[in-house]
Amino acid sequence: MKPAELKQEYIKLRAEGRAYSYIADKLHISKSTCTKWEKELEADIAQLKREELNTLYDAYHMKKEARIKKLGDTLEKVETALDATDLQEVAPEKLLDFKLKYTEALQKEYVGTEPAFKFSSNIDATEIVTALGDLLNRVRAGEVTTEQASRESLILSNLLRAYETVEVKAKLEKLEAIVGGR
Repeated sequence: MKPAELKQEYIKLRAEGRAYSYIADKLHISKSTCTKWEKELEADIAQLKREELNTLYDAYHMKKEARIKKLGDTLEKVETALDATDLQEVAPEKLLDFKLKYTEALQKEYVGTEPAFKFSSNIDATEIVTALGDLLNRVRAGEVTTEQASRESLILSNLLRAYETVEVKAKLEKLEAIVGGR
């Protein structure tokens, strides 16, 4: 393989999440070459990962739309049957049970259309706390699932902890400079 082809294959394998040892064996290159190429091709790897994730998201989103449509169609049929049914002839609990189940299934498929909080280029503690408040509001409105809320809150908590660590370190360095200057 030519060097350009090797690099393209390296980008593809790294975007798939393959380890250096796997890539080194497959492409017959050293791990140090992998390390060097990682730095050199970082943007290309990230771009390919984004493209692959977007493709997966598009496929998932289409499936989700199809599920929502199917659930909605079935719910409409159940409601039509309920409207047309003489409740003395059919056990209404069966039709009401179907309606409740399909309504619940549709609610689980709901995805909020409001965008999540967008950070500025200079993230500070106030912005992180605002993002946590935004997440709480989206949870209360039913715009995010509990799983999504858990992931977002974990990320925001870690971001706040990292911000606080940087702030404490900066203050400590200032104090050390003051004490060292005496």
